[in-house]
Amino acid sequence: MNTSLSVDLLLYGGMLFGLSILAHHLSPHVVATTLWVSIVGGTLCALFGVFGLRGYHVRRWAIGAMAILSIVLLAQTVFGWLAVKAGVEAAKSAALILTVLWVFAIGQLVNLIQNKSSLPFNDDQEHHDPTGRDE
Repeated sequence: MNTSLSVDLLLYGGMLFGLSILAHHLSPHVVATTLWVSIVGGTLCALFGVFGLRGYHVRRWAIGAMAILSIVLLAQTVFGWLAVKAGVEAAKSAALILTVLWVFAIGQLVNLIQNKSSLPFNDDQEHHDPTGRDE
């Protein structure tokens, strides 16, 4: 995995961890499951980022983890917006944060699948397979 994707995973792991704690603080009864899923998912993303920076081939594992995380975050986002529809006013900001986390999870999954990043790092391409199957 290249340096840009590893840094992407590190940043997303931190964002997932921090925003899930914020969402839980805003509406603890709506996003209780999301807190634990996001803590585990954020830790896994950060670990995959660190392992990727160290040169380990973790892209396939990261894709699998992000796919599972995207599905779980979608379900939690739907539950959050259903709580808003049911009239729980405190759930609105938590549902918005869950939506942002889900959108970023989908974007990170697409970046991992395409083996590209939007971060401006000069990755050493001579050590990578040009087909993107280096892992």
